[in-house]
Amino acid sequence: TDKSLYSAYEFVNNPTAIPYTQNFEGATHNWQLSNGTSTNKWVVGTAVNNGGAKSLYVSNDNGVTNNYTITSTSVVHAYKDFGIPANISEITLGFDWRALGESCCDYIRVWLVPSSFTPTVGTQITAANDRVDLFGNMNMDAVFKRQQLIRNITNYTGSFRIVFEWRNDGSVGTMP
Repeated sequence: TDKSLYSAYEFVNNPTAIPYTQNFEGATHNWQLSNGTSTNKWVVGTAVNNGGAKSLYVSNDNGVTNNYTITSTSVVHAYKDFGIPANISEITLGFDWRALGESCCDYIRVWLVPSSFTPTVGTQITAANDRVDLFGNMNMDAVFKRQQLIRNITNYTGSFRIVFEWRNDGSVGTMP
């Protein structure tokens, strides 16, 4: 699993200003990696990329490979808050990804949620008025592809959070 987002400044513990771009090449990325004790974890490393040397991906060996353990159930999250500039009602979100997984049960989801919502390791995010699954289940593709959309953000005040969620069910699966 891999991704890049659009925007320009990063501040720890403050919403990041938009526009924003992240290629994970620098020493800091300020994304919260919420992995708990899961075997399969979000990492920033060099095992896979779509240009450059680094990316954000799921790994069962702390980033050495872009493999996951299919016999270990996981729900892990990588997230970041973004500030909403005055008079902005829409965002453009774009990123590159790849994930084979298992057609029904191993996938990436990308969520738009309020900054006050904190995902819980081991628990999938559920849709609500202010929690939106932006792309559905992303899997069954071993070749990098681009996802992009324009999304209304008028339901959010001051800031919002983008969450990348990895889920696998502990049975069948295919790398990466």
